[in-house]
Amino acid sequence: MRNRTVARELTLQALYQLDLCGDEILNEIDEFCKKNTEKQDVYKFAISLIHGCRSHLKEIDEKISSVTEHWELHRMAIIDKNILRLGVYELLYREDIPPKVSINEAIELAKKFSTKNSGTFVNGILDKIYTQFGNGKLEDNRYGSLLQNIPEINYGNSDLHVHTNNSDGTFTAEEVVDEAIRSGVSAISITDHDTTRGVDIACRYAQDKNIHIIPGIEISSYLSPSEIHILGYFIDIHNAYLQKMLKQAYEDRVKRIHLMVEKLHDLNVNINPDEIFALAGKGSPGRMHVAEIIWRHGYCSTIVEAFFKYIGDNGPAYVPKKTLTPKQAIELIKQARGAAVLAHPGLSKRNHIIETLVKDGLQGIEVYYPLHSPGDIKKYLKIAEKYDLAVTGGSDFHGERKIDTPIAKATIPGDLVHKLKQKCLSQ
Repeated sequence: MRNRTVARELTLQALYQLDLCGDEILNEIDEFCKKNTEKQDVYKFAISLIHGCRSHLKEIDEKISSVTEHWELHRMAIIDKNILRLGVYELLYREDIPPKVSINEAIELAKKFSTKNSGTFVNGILDKIYTQFGNGKLEDNRYGSLLQNIPEINYGNSDLHVHTNNSDGTFTAEEVVDEAIRSGVSAISITDHDTTRGVDIACRYAQDKNIHIIPGIEISSYLSPSEIHILGYFIDIHNAYLQKMLKQAYEDRVKRIHLMVEKLHDLNVNINPDEIFALAGKGSPGRMHVAEIIWRHGYCSTIVEAFFKYIGDNGPAYVPKKTLTPKQAIELIKQARGAAVLAHPGLSKRNHIIETLVKDGLQGIEVYYPLHSPGDIKKYLKIAEKYDLAVTGGSDFHGERKIDTPIAKATIPGDLVHKLKQKCLSQ
């Protein structure tokens, strides 16, 4: 083991004790470091890191808190919190240590001393802090190399299409994780529409639980005459450009809701946009929320009927979402170091565009989906083979809004998840 790696492990143990007992035990920490290494350079480096972290503790904690939207510092596991503190200190206060080395070492500490999802969490937070407070840019291949450093995972039976109430599902991210565990799957991907809010929450909640969370998203794009949804997997959810575009997508969604409500009023369906936004809460407002409000006011007998009667792709109150083209959605996912996958092609029934999407960078296709017939599955498996696309699948779980599609209604085995992950590494 390299000397500086040993020193960082000593530092982490010391920071852990200092977090519990306070700086009054600094003299004891000094003795602890001396006793646990015979190498003077290891001791000196560890002491410099310990004193550096503690002397800048307030500033470091403020920076961590500023980028962890859903997790207050005091709620974090002590190990994770101090790995982040050490990483931030190295990134922002030590010019003698390359940023890539600091992040790699932090991930290694998370792998050795924390839980299975901590490496991804630590990587994302440190990346975001370095983007905001450092020089703003790491090497272009940074995320791919860090992804390779995360240990190989036995994903097992996986549902790669799950929504939370951060978009148009009814379950919180925590409830989704619990439901997935009850359903017996080994891994899920949170793929909320145009937001990564639920991924961060699910990763933290699942840290000490027997399930893997794959960072994902479902991006809405438009290619006349209707929408095309592109799924992104193993994405860097803290990518600055991705977050900038998702903010724009949210604003476009709000405008779209108002336009749909206007069209519905022309059809004598009198609903208020404020009801829709209240239902969506902090999540991304979409057609599912509109459909539920239409149903609640008695204009249809089911939420599904609201789509067929009013706001489906060919409905009289449909308003296309034109923020991105499919090509732009694919590029956005790949820019965030993820794998771009065509969602539920059997619903859009536009197989003729798949070849163009492949030329635009498409890397996978959702084959296993609750509404795909056996014939659909066979057809899309052939298409996947023809274009060397990763094969994915999932339930498209939305909680109570789709009561007939529970988590694990459609899944894929772990070997297909690994092949999907390889698409990210090969970029």
